[in-house]
Amino acid sequence: MTPRTALLLFLPALLCACQDQQARQQNAELGRRVAALEAEVKALRAERPHTLTVDAVTTVTVRAAAQNCALELARTLEQYRQDSLEHRYPSRTEMEFPDACKNQNVNWQNLSHQAYDFRVLGRDGKPLAEQAGP
Repeated sequence: MTPRTALLLFLPALLCACQDQQARQQNAELGRRVAALEAEVKALRAERPHTLTVDAVTTVTVRAAAQNCALELARTLEQYRQDSLEHRYPSRTEMEFPDACKNQNVNWQNLSHQAYDFRVLGRDGKPLAEQAGP
């Protein structure tokens, strides 16, 4: 086997390993956020054990769903850029939203071939989560 052939066989494995590491890091970050939200709910319950309403739990759940959408959408954008021959982000017409963003209101501040910036808004129009790339 020539060195060039070995390099061609090794390169895809190396790229997959990098992508797996990035996905693990993003999943760990999502896990930390969910744990923080669960701790927030627990603290609210401890503070007011008899007054915690369904609305408070719903608010935390909605915020967690928005953060999940933001992370998944950022991951989708980065994956598109990595797979793109021009190493660019998709245009709005090329954009495919992940399942986590169904029923979410994504407000684009910027989406160009070099960068992105968006917010996931609640029903009241207030930002619940946001992500930006380079």
